[in-house]
Amino acid sequence: MQPQDKVVFQIESYQDSLSAFWGCVLGGFVPVPVAGIVNINDKQVNRTMGKLCHTLQMLEQPLLLTDASFAAEIPNLPKLLQLGKFQVRTVAELCDCEPDSNFYHSQPDDVAVMMLTSGSTGMPKGVLLSHKNLLSQTMGSVQMNGFTREDISLNWVPIDHVAGLIYFHIRDVYLGSRQIHFPLQLFLQEPLIWLDLIDRFRVSIAFGPNFAYSLVNDCADANPKGQWNLSSMKYFLNGAETIVAKTARRFLQRLTPHRLAPTTMRPSWGMAEVSSGITFSNNFSLSSTTDDDLFVEVGAPIPGVDLRIVDDQNQVVAEGEIGALQVKGLTVTSGYYQNQEANQQAFTEDGWFNTGDLGFLKDGRLTITGRQKDVIIISAENYYSHDIEAAVEEVEGVEVTSTAACAVRKPGDNTDRLAIFFSATETKDNSLNALIQKIQNNVVEKIGVNPDFLIPVSKETIPKTAIGKIQRQELRKRFEAGEFNEESGVRSHIESG
Repeated sequence: MQPQDKVVFQIESYQDSLSAFWGCVLGGFVPVPVAGIVNINDKQVNRTMGKLCHTLQMLEQPLLLTDASFAAEIPNLPKLLQLGKFQVRTVAELCDCEPDSNFYHSQPDDVAVMMLTSGSTGMPKGVLLSHKNLLSQTMGSVQMNGFTREDISLNWVPIDHVAGLIYFHIRDVYLGSRQIHFPLQLFLQEPLIWLDLIDRFRVSIAFGPNFAYSLVNDCADANPKGQWNLSSMKYFLNGAETIVAKTARRFLQRLTPHRLAPTTMRPSWGMAEVSSGITFSNNFSLSSTTDDDLFVEVGAPIPGVDLRIVDDQNQVVAEGEIGALQVKGLTVTSGYYQNQEANQQAFTEDGWFNTGDLGFLKDGRLTITGRQKDVIIISAENYYSHDIEAAVEEVEGVEVTSTAACAVRKPGDNTDRLAIFFSATETKDNSLNALIQKIQNNVVEKIGVNPDFLIPVSKETIPKTAIGKIQRQELRKRFEAGEFNEESGVRSHIESG
C-alpha cells in the first residue's frame, strides 16, 4: 500500500480498532471506520451492510480490514460478493507480521482519517479530517476544559463515531492520560455499569448523548439500592443529540447522594465535519436551569474556531436571534470525499461551513434550537425521513407519496420518537392492523429502527407545499398538539409491541 491509500475498518473490538488505527497513522494510510456488526442476524445488519457496501464502492474497492469472524462470513453475504474482488485482511494476521519501523512522516494537511456521515440519500459521505484538524480540536478542547495527564476517561462510544475516536482516544494519547473503553452493547444491556466503572477506576471524564442519561435515570430509579462514589467525576460531557434539560437535571438530582458534584454536566456541540466537539458549556447546574427549559446552552467555541448565525440570505443576524449556524476554523473538514455537490452546499463563498443546525448566540455562547434538515436522531443514530418513507411505501396497500416520517415528542419524553403517518388503500380494521404489522416489520428490516407510532390518515391529511413537498414539521406540531389522539388505539399497539 501507498501513503494516503484508504483502509476500511469493519472491526468489533476496541483493542483491534485502535491497533489498526495507529498502524494506519504510522504508515500514512487513511482509516475509514464503519460500525462493527455484532450479530450477523441482528436487525441492524441491513443498515450496516448497506453502509459498508456503499463505502467500498465509493472508495473503489479499497482494503477491508476486519475480524476473523466477519471475514469468514463474507462468502455468505451476497451484497458484498456483488461488488467484485476487493482485498480482505484480518487484524490478527497483520499483528503476526514483523513490525515495520519505516514510519511515514505526515504533513499537517494530510488526511488522517475519513469519518462516515449520512448523506442526503441516507448513504454515507466521507468526511476528510486532517492531522491539523484533529490536533486543533484536541488542543483547543484541552485548553478550554483544563484536561490534564492525571484525568482518567471512560468511553463506550465505538470509534466509528468521532466522540469515541477523537474525544476519548486521540485526546488522551495527546495528554498521556489513562483511558478506559467498554462495549456499547454492554452499556445498552446494563446502563448502570457506567457508574460501576466510574466508581471502580476513579474516572474523571465521560461522555453520553441525552438518551444515555435517560437510560441511567430509569435504571437508577428501578435500583434504588445502588451505591457509588462518584466524587472523582469532573465532566459528564453531553452532546451528539438534542439535550433535554429535564433529563440532565434528573441525572444530577438522582446521583447527588452518590457524591456527584452539581457542576459536572457539560453540554457540548459538535459533528464529524468539525472534528467532534467544539463548544463546551460550564453554565449547567440545578440552580441555573429548570425542567421546563426548551433549549440548553452548549457554550463558547474552543480556541481556533469561529461561529456565526445567519439568515436565509447568508447575512449575520442580531445577537439572540435564531438562524442557521455556520462554523469556520482549524477543526473544520476540507470537504467530503469526491462529492463536489455536497461540498458546494456545505461551504459558503466566504469559506464558512453550513452545519444544518439552527441556533442563536448570546454573549458569545451558542444555544442550538433545531435542525434544518429532515434528520431524525434517535439514541444518537441519524435516520433520514425519506429513507423511512421509502421503506413504508414498499409495502403493498400503502398509498405512494402520502407517507411522512417525523421526529416527535410527547410530554415527559427524554428523546425524539419516530412517528410514521401513512395512507392505506384499504381501511377495514382487519386489513389495517395487518398492514400496520407489515409496515413495522419492513421499517425494522430495512432501516433498523422500530417506529413508536404508526398513524393511518387520509391522503388529504398529509400537508404538502404547492410543488408536493411534504411538510413534516407541520405534522410534528399537530401531533404534539394532540390532533391525532383519536388514533391512540393504533399507536398503543405499536408502543406495546
